[in-house]
Amino acid sequence: MGEYGLKKGDIVGRISYRKDIVFIISEIKEDIAILQGLYVRLVADSPLSDLELIDDDFLVRYEENEKEYQESIINTYKKKIGHITGKILHFDSDPFYLTKCLNLYRSLNIYAYGVELEESLMAEHILSYVQKIRPNIIVLTGHDSYNQKGVGDLRNYRNSMNFLKAVIKVRERYSLDDICIFAGACGSNAEALIAGGANFASSFDRANIEAFDPAIVAVLVAITPLNQLIDINHLYNFSKMKKGSIGGVETYGKMRLLMR
Repeated sequence: MGEYGLKKGDIVGRISYRKDIVFIISEIKEDIAILQGLYVRLVADSPLSDLELIDDDFLVRYEENEKEYQESIINTYKKKIGHITGKILHFDSDPFYLTKCLNLYRSLNIYAYGVELEESLMAEHILSYVQKIRPNIIVLTGHDSYNQKGVGDLRNYRNSMNFLKAVIKVRERYSLDDICIFAGACGSNAEALIAGGANFASSFDRANIEAFDPAIVAVLVAITPLNQLIDINHLYNFSKMKKGSIGGVETYGKMRLLMR
């Protein structure tokens, strides 16, 4: 455990940030912990001396709130679903988040295929999955962060370049109208991802996004009729994200009406 009594897998908060975000310790290097957000798609590092364990009672309350939030999403979108929805291929580096998103899709009866894959490997493998699954919606997400050292330099983002490479791979073969792509996580360079060919991306304000946010975008695309543009305002009606965090280009939905 070391002198601070912390180990990999512990649930912690950063004292200097008043424990505003709940993290899990994914790795410890000497006296530095690599942290992954438990409810937001953020990667950070912190001195062990700045970390404090989160108590079980708080986690139980937070998880109850998360379940209520998921149920509200399901109840809202179920009313909007018509006939044959879009097909989602969801890449995620975080197995915990991936499971949550797949459960959301399943609850809404939307076909989705999930792939747990590190961000650095997405570009290498994405086309083989696209050819196998034949989706019309792709989600590329996981964890990211911006180090505040210059917005325009992709080297200042932990995984934005990895997301961008995967987007470009898809766009080499499929147009914006063929496959709708959401790409990004907390603090990602959304402008670069959109320029590279993503239909939607996070985060224009470099803010944090929550576990369900990429899935909410995918659901909205999947249940919007083929002849209607995605209404970006719906994202903010049914998400905890701040308005302006996620955006994109004009994109039509993927749901088709069933004719008899």
